[in-house]
Amino acid sequence: MKKLSKLSIIGYGAGDAANNLAFTTATMFLLVYYTDVAGISAAAAGTLLLAVRVFDAFADVLAGRDLQATFTAITLAFVVIGAALYFFTVLTTKERVHRAVPNVTLKQSMDTLKSNKPLLMLCLSSFLFLSGYLALTSVQLYYLRDVLGRLDLYPVLSITQLVLTFVLAAIMPRLVRTVGKKRVYLVASLISATGGAIVFFTPASQVWIGFSGLLVSLGGALAVSIVVWALEADTVEYGEWKTGVRTEGITYALFSFTRKTGQAVGGALAAYALALGGYKSGAAQTAEAVQGIQVSAGAIPAVLTILAVLVMSKYTLTDAMHATILTEIQGRRLLSENAGEKAGETSGVGATSRVGTISEADADGAAAAAYADPAPLAPRS
Repeated sequence: MKKLSKLSIIGYGAGDAANNLAFTTATMFLLVYYTDVAGISAAAAGTLLLAVRVFDAFADVLAGRDLQATFTAITLAFVVIGAALYFFTVLTTKERVHRAVPNVTLKQSMDTLKSNKPLLMLCLSSFLFLSGYLALTSVQLYYLRDVLGRLDLYPVLSITQLVLTFVLAAIMPRLVRTVGKKRVYLVASLISATGGAIVFFTPASQVWIGFSGLLVSLGGALAVSIVVWALEADTVEYGEWKTGVRTEGITYALFSFTRKTGQAVGGALAAYALALGGYKSGAAQTAEAVQGIQVSAGAIPAVLTILAVLVMSKYTLTDAMHATILTEIQGRRLLSENAGEKAGETSGVGATSRVGTISEADADGAAAAAYADPAPLAPRS
């Protein structure tokens, strides 16, 4: 199989970038639409987001005259850029991997999940992180308009987020090679939590400090959002190494489920904080309402992100261990081929004695020795 060209890699990533533009549009505008246009109370909006998180037919209604130009310009820009990225993906990517796919039973899938502790830890950490991140993105417009009094900075924030996404995507491979995926996740999360603390503690009169905190929080969150998918892919191979069965589908399904749950909880928490502060649409906000917005935009993201860091600090699947796992999986596959196993048979059957033959601690030690050896590791399949 030939090595992928840079154009193909960029093209594949462009599709995910387009997805995130649509996702970002919903997270930025949906809550403010419910409270300021549809006239729903913040508490009711929180319950709605928690229950369904659906962008229905009314969500594209323009939100007033203190908001029409901003919503229209940003949405149209995202539509144009997103469509261009989708077309770029279509023209530059195609499926190149061809391998026998075994029939995996439901029991095998569940056994893989139960024994995959790194996946479960990653899911819990992602749930906490995304709950905080969605709380922030759901109320960032409120923060700029009602706390800092600078709604004109909203387009600046949106453009900065877009630029940061592309910059971080370009430098992330080098960062991962230099410091490792887990460390990038932890450091970026702490940066995001620091930004949240700045947002929460900064007085409304200090516009540029508050705005800078918002940028710091979002920048760290974007970095986490990029590296987390590489971590999820590693857990697939961990599950195969542990059980001898490769189950990408159920692994991704569980990870996706926890992320979507986190999104729903985060949006709901933000709306509930607004309600507790006494937020009133179209009126000058009280000190309590301003505090509620700062809790949503700063305190909730910071606290939940720190909890996500605490969970992730116990994550055992390091890059060194992953490299060793890949080498052992490759060895099993070669043994299976040499033994003449039937195509499509569950992986690991002919080499069950090798499944999980090294402990996690041994894997780390072996990987360290492998990195010291100039001989290259087996390529990732």
